[in-house]
Amino acid sequence: ARGVLQVDVAGPYLVVLHTAPAEASPVAIALDRLAWSAVAGTIAGDDTIFLAVPGRKAQRAVVQRLREIAVVQATA
Repeated sequence: ARGVLQVDVAGPYLVVLHTAPAEASPVAIALDRLAWSAVAGTIAGDDTIFLAVPGRKAQRAVVQRLREIAVVQATA
């Protein structure tokens, strides 16, 4: 996920990605095209993406995978 600066969690149903300015939409489109069963959907702003997940197990799996493929850094 080129352009991802940080991966965080928010409650049991959200994963939050922080990107460089103007990078959230292209990253969200790329994530949507992956069609992960663990991701119900994405909402992108200018530099932030919310990924809706069905629960903690899916959240952990998504965060782990995003941290594996994130180019810049992942924290939290």
